[in-house]
Amino acid sequence: MSWPHFWMHKTWKTRLLWPLSKLVCWEAARRLKRFKISSPPRKTAATVIVVGNLVVGGSGKTPFIVWLTRALQAKGFRVGIVSRGYGGKPQVSPQWVTPVSDPVQVGDEPVLLAKQLGCPVAVSPKRVEAVQLLNEKGSLDIIISDDGLQHYALARDIEVVLMDAERQVGNGLCLPAGPLREPMARLPNVNFCVWNGLSDSQTFPIEPAGKVMHFRMALLPVRLRQVMNPSVMLELMLDEAGRVADFMGEKVEAIAGIGNPTRFFNSLKSLGLEVASQAFSDHHKFQWSDFKAKDPQKRLIMTEKDAVKCIGLAKQHQQSNWWYLEVSPCCDDDLLTQILIKSKQPHGS
Repeated sequence: MSWPHFWMHKTWKTRLLWPLSKLVCWEAARRLKRFKISSPPRKTAATVIVVGNLVVGGSGKTPFIVWLTRALQAKGFRVGIVSRGYGGKPQVSPQWVTPVSDPVQVGDEPVLLAKQLGCPVAVSPKRVEAVQLLNEKGSLDIIISDDGLQHYALARDIEVVLMDAERQVGNGLCLPAGPLREPMARLPNVNFCVWNGLSDSQTFPIEPAGKVMHFRMALLPVRLRQVMNPSVMLELMLDEAGRVADFMGEKVEAIAGIGNPTRFFNSLKSLGLEVASQAFSDHHKFQWSDFKAKDPQKRLIMTEKDAVKCIGLAKQHQQSNWWYLEVSPCCDDDLLTQILIKSKQPHGS
């Protein structure tokens, strides 16, 4: 979700909401303490890796899960994914997700993961039920939970927190005065903190403490794909400045219904595009009325997550000038090795 302005600062609004914020922090700490004292029973023999965040809104969980799953598959591991299916309204629960599942039912991110990764994906508001459904598919080595850091009904072996290097933790306050789902004291208890968008020349904004290990992730633009026919693509040949010569100064329209739309719009501008942007709420259900005012002569660019929901509209209205930006997530070299060490899985393929 897009953050309100006061989540990045401490204003009269934060002071007004501070009592509720303290209550949220207290309840989050209480639930964590109860989880540590009495962990839930395991429902699978697979290693369970929870990928979540401390704040609301986008921090890069989906691209990280893509990177991690592909890296594990390349090592020969059998990987499955569970998700709450946020934004979807499933007819049954738990439910399998396939590349052709309706994102209205199962959520946009699970469909995107199923399309990209070709591994078993299951959704349920109760992630334990989704894990049990995966167990029916056959033996898996590793199960990744998309979000669920605060879903303490799910036993886990490894916790990974994603952080947006630009917004970080905002004003450092819990909801509703700030963006935190739980207090920052939670961070030293997780295994890994991955900073999305932090360059090699930048130091980690938060000093390592406790058992947490810090790493970096970058999202590298690769190509544009046509929304109505993804096999039609435009490769992005970047110059030394990271810009695309063919795009320099081109005026485009851009939309984003993700947690941090500004990050996406800035990535387009960094390629040399002149962008007229429009942000929607995270997991927005797009309708044709959202596009009527767009100039059909200009290229319309969206995220791949949004394209999952817009492919039907693009085909119905023959919008050949709608494109999505395909990115390739890239993480520090040692991260996979450290995850395998924590998971007690063999390192070889």
